[in-house]
Amino acid sequence: MTKITTQNLVDMAKDLIEARYQKEGHHSVVAATLLTKSGHVYQALNTGTNQPSVATCAEIIAIGMAHTAEKDMQIDTIVAVRDVPSYVISPCGKCREYISDYGPKAKVVLPAKNKWGWTIGNIGDLLPCKYEKKIK
Repeated sequence: MTKITTQNLVDMAKDLIEARYQKEGHHSVVAATLLTKSGHVYQALNTGTNQPSVATCAEIIAIGMAHTAEKDMQIDTIVAVRDVPSYVISPCGKCREYISDYGPKAKVVLPAKNKWGWTIGNIGDLLPCKYEKKIK
């Protein structure tokens, strides 16, 4: 199996936006690319609507796709990319929770300080003091 690099994941998300972005139809669009520990890649676009409060993030859709396809799905690395020209963005709080639930040691591709580059972080660093439901 060919090793998938972080740059490959970023490029795949950018390519998905380039292929699917419709200037007339999208106010903005986010693509996510997720690599599982087993080496499978899943991609998704956000499902934006005219009512932003009901939109679903691309990262959550990609996690759902991976979880549906793989019995023991664990996230290795995930990236979200926005708009055209596309650039890496940080996951929102809801996505951080999802990523942490399905990949507590997941690597997250984050924007560099200049916005046009990227760096790698750990989900645990993005979500300190994570909420955990205590069951008695």
